[in-house]
Amino acid sequence: MKKIISILLVLVMMTAVISGCSNNGSELSETPGETPTLIPTKAPAKMPELPDMNFEGMNFFEDGYEIVEFKGLSDGDTATFLVNKLPTDTRFLAIDTPEMNSSTDGQQPWAAAAKQYTLNALSNAEVIILELDEESDIFDNYNRLLAWIWVDGELLNYKLVEEGLAYVKYLYGDYKYNVEMIKIETETQRRDIKLWGEDDPDYDYEKKEQEVSLKEARELPRGSNVIITAVVTNKIGKNAFIQDETGANYIYANRYNYSALVPGNEITLSGKVTEYNGLLEITDIKDKKITALSEGNTYAPVIINLDEVTEANESLYVKAENLEVTGIETIDGEKGYNVIVKQDDEVGIIRIDKYLNPYIEPEFFTIGEVFDVIGNVGQYGEAHYIMISGEEAVIK
Repeated sequence: MKKIISILLVLVMMTAVISGCSNNGSELSETPGETPTLIPTKAPAKMPELPDMNFEGMNFFEDGYEIVEFKGLSDGDTATFLVNKLPTDTRFLAIDTPEMNSSTDGQQPWAAAAKQYTLNALSNAEVIILELDEESDIFDNYNRLLAWIWVDGELLNYKLVEEGLAYVKYLYGDYKYNVEMIKIETETQRRDIKLWGEDDPDYDYEKKEQEVSLKEARELPRGSNVIITAVVTNKIGKNAFIQDETGANYIYANRYNYSALVPGNEITLSGKVTEYNGLLEITDIKDKKITALSEGNTYAPVIINLDEVTEANESLYVKAENLEVTGIETIDGEKGYNVIVKQDDEVGIIRIDKYLNPYIEPEFFTIGEVFDVIGNVGQYGEAHYIMISGEEAVIK
């Protein structure tokens, strides 16, 4: 009888060992001198899969999916797509990347890297699909669309977390991919990469102020603190363009009304180098102080052709001649619009900013009329255009 019991015990232990070696998500403890025990382990994170279906002709709001066109982005988790043929600012669901232009500390570590990663993914994509989540609001508090972003079959929201460039955040509902997103963040955090333990090589952690020219400011890492002396060439709303002998920049006033920002004033200020939708800006003005050093300083506008309205001349004070109006692009319910112009075979844009005061109504422009224009080269996403300060900038 004892022999039979002994045989049964051996069989039970062999079964436990075999089970511990099987592919069932467990592993066997091997502490010497102890009876082997089974320790449960979690399966590794796995990216969700896009449903195998034909997305052609689908509508985001009606079908839950839509193939879209990428138009531009402001940072790593917010981009503009053509959704139902309309430019739509879209916030990536369930994640948060560092801010390019935080209201409290300007550009944050890893913000530029996250933005560049998203830009590369969307710019080089063959197919971009937005997916609606039934457990989420359709728009956020800033009227941005909320969506999962599929790029050539991969979930960009997930990839940003996997790369250590985004946090899983704002889980206000039982979203479709919550489990996968939380799991990949846990794994990424354990790797101590980027946001989870590495210094951003392009970020100035000491944030020392540097007295630089505008050309030098453009070459600094975003988030750098600078002291600038330059001449105001144009003011649009509360914001302004400035220029020195080396280059030009844009000052974002962030709702403050700086009395020194008057065209012709030479000014000095301390601020931070940031970037918004491709346009380099000087923001976060120290002590909310801009000092006027002198008045009546001028730069003659540089005469350029429409094909020179590019990154190379960003923020520069310019004049373009013999422009023919071919169209006016407006969006219902929104101020601000584009006047489409032609110069020989080149096509360009005159941007009428929503902050202009006094504002220029679209009726000011007539299809077919020809004029010269004076303004500054601006940028939003992939588009460059000439921004003007008022009706006096249009010479008919």
